[in-house]
Amino acid sequence: MTMPLIPPEELMLAPGLVHLQTGGVGAMPKSVFDATVAAMREVESDPARETYGPGVAEFAKVRAKIASLIGADAEDIVLTTSATQSMFMLAQGLHFTHGDHVLTTDHEHPGGRLGWEWAARRYGIEVDAVPIAPDETDPKTIVERFADRILPRTRLISISHILFTTGVKLPVAELCALARDHGCLAIVDGAQGPGAMPVDVKALNCHAYAASGHKWLLGPKGTGFLYISPEISGALDALQLAAGRVPGSDSTGIVNIGGLRGLGAAVDYVAALDPKRIDEHNMSLRRELYDRLSRFNPVSIPAPADGPLNSANLSFCLPDGADLAAIRRNLVMKHKIYIRTVDQAGFKGLRASMHAYNGSADIARLVEALTEELA
Repeated sequence: MTMPLIPPEELMLAPGLVHLQTGGVGAMPKSVFDATVAAMREVESDPARETYGPGVAEFAKVRAKIASLIGADAEDIVLTTSATQSMFMLAQGLHFTHGDHVLTTDHEHPGGRLGWEWAARRYGIEVDAVPIAPDETDPKTIVERFADRILPRTRLISISHILFTTGVKLPVAELCALARDHGCLAIVDGAQGPGAMPVDVKALNCHAYAASGHKWLLGPKGTGFLYISPEISGALDALQLAAGRVPGSDSTGIVNIGGLRGLGAAVDYVAALDPKRIDEHNMSLRRELYDRLSRFNPVSIPAPADGPLNSANLSFCLPDGADLAAIRRNLVMKHKIYIRTVDQAGFKGLRASMHAYNGSADIARLVEALTEELA
C-alpha cells in the first residue's frame, strides 16, 4: 500500500475530495499558502515600499531557487504567469521570415501550440505536427520520425516534455540533440515536468524550457517561469523582456509579488520532498492504477505498463459509446473524484494524474467509482 508523501492534513482540499487532476492544476500545501498570504500581507502593509523596493528584491531569491531545482543559472530564469505565457513570449520574441518551418507534435497543449499558430498567421511560417501514438514504446522511433520531417527551412523543434493528453514522456534530450545537429532551436513546454520528476535543463540541452507553478510545483495559481539559454538571449526580442528579466520592470508593469514569492516557497517545498522521491512515488501509483485498470474489462490502456516513455499521467479509454463528459461529471458530483477528459489527435479518454498527496486509497476510490459508473 502506497501512502501519500504529503499527508492530507497538510492540504486544504475539501473533506473526502480525491484530486487526481494535478496535470491541470495542483493542490497547494498549507505552508506554501501561508507563505504566499504572508508575502501579500507584507506588500499591503507598505504598498509603495514593497512594490518598488524589498518586495521586488525577493524575486532574485525566487529565480535562484528555480534555477537550483532545474540545473540552471539564476540569470537565465524569467518569472512569468504560466507555461502558456512563457511559450507565447518565445513565439512573439523569436524572429521569423515567410517560409520558415516549425516542427511540433499533434498532442501539444493549446498553450504550447497557439503561439506558433499565431506566428504562422503573422509571418507565414509552416507549423508541422508530428504524430505521437498513445501506445508509443520506442524513443528511437519518435526521434526518427522527427528527423524525417526536418526541412532546410526548419527553424525550431517545439515539444512537450510530457504530453498532457496521453502522458507520453518524449525523449527530450535526444530530440534536443537532433535539433542542434540540424541548426534548429529546441523549445520545451515543461508544464508537466518540474515538481513531478527531476529536470535538468542543461542535461536536456534545450534552448528554452517553460513551466507552470500551479501544477506539479504546488504553487500559487498564475505563476510560472521560463528558462532561456544564454545561446539565444540575443535572438529573443520579446516585449516583456525589453527592460530586462526581473519582474516589476517597465516592460512587465506591476506583477503578483505575493504569488511569485509564494512560488519560491513552493519550490522549497518540492525540493525538500526531493523530485526523485516524488517521481518514484508517482510512478508507483501509476503502476498500481495500471494494474487495477488492466484487469477491468470495460477499460483499455494504450500505454505500456512500464518503459521510458511513461509518466505520472495515465490516460485510458472507455468502451465505445461511453459518454466521457457524463462519466467525468458523475465522478465529480457523485464520488468527489477529479480527473480529466482528453479528446485530441484522435485520442478520446480519461486521464488521471498521480502526485505526492495521492496514495493507494485514491486509486481504489477511482476504480470503485468507475466500476459503478460503467456497470
